[in-house]
Amino acid sequence: MKRFLLVAALSTAALFASHTDAQAQRTDSTYVKPQLPTGPPALPPTAPPTRPPQTTQPQQPVQQVPTQPQQPTRPPGGIDDDGRSAQPLPGSRPQQPAAAPTQRPGGGIDDDGRPAQTLPQNGTVPGATVQQEYQPSKYFIYGNLSLGLTSNYVGGVFYNVGASPALGYRLNSRVAVGPGLVYSHSAYTIPSRSRAPGTPKNITGNNLGLKVFGQVIVYKQFFIHAEYEVTKAEIISEAVAGNQVFVGKTKATVRTPLLGAGYRQQLGDKFATDIAILYNFNDGLDNNIYGQPVIRFSLLYDLGK
Repeated sequence: MKRFLLVAALSTAALFASHTDAQAQRTDSTYVKPQLPTGPPALPPTAPPTRPPQTTQPQQPVQQVPTQPQQPTRPPGGIDDDGRSAQPLPGSRPQQPAAAPTQRPGGGIDDDGRPAQTLPQNGTVPGATVQQEYQPSKYFIYGNLSLGLTSNYVGGVFYNVGASPALGYRLNSRVAVGPGLVYSHSAYTIPSRSRAPGTPKNITGNNLGLKVFGQVIVYKQFFIHAEYEVTKAEIISEAVAGNQVFVGKTKATVRTPLLGAGYRQQLGDKFATDIAILYNFNDGLDNNIYGQPVIRFSLLYDLGK
């Protein structure tokens, strides 16, 4: 049995070897023998031009810039409110400086870039309308009304009203003096419980005289006022005995000095009103035609242009 298997294996190996040689010796009918070219040599084919590869740059990521409110830009060379040179604001683009204007001989440059002009010595601007301040005239009319009121301990009331026109003259812008006329009306009222038998309820008198006054402006519209009057007067005198009042009237020349302060309210270039409170230095004397204090309301009118 072993001998039979060995013979079969050898036969199979011989058959496989002969089949391989036959396959190697078989000529492939599709094979063509290469042939050499017999014509003239040809130029090598020209290769088409090749474009260099385009390199694409990577796109930069878009950055989101926070929007800021647009701020006004100031022109270079300006002046800030604090007096220093103006500086460009943050974020503004620098502007090209303008060409400097031609400077005039002897002059500077204004803030607007134009040549500076020399102002006149009086400080006025060339071509501007100059409004001159009103200058009061030397002469003025000064009229006033006066009011005086007083009483005694038994209830008697004495009052005086008057008017006094005057012509004033200004020595300077602060001091004025002038003469004037004086008229006043006096009255004395006696209550019934204090009136003596045969004494009227009211006694009146009229007074006429001359005066001179003076004024000094001390601060803005405040002034000091002084007067001296000489008056032909009907003097009303009183005498008190117990609870009764005896009143009489006599004629006399009365000299009355007055001094006080006042305030002036200007109503325009020519008109002004004054109010003054004056102290009567003749108060308490026998010959007295005013009460205490004396209140004056006056009107002033300038006579000049």
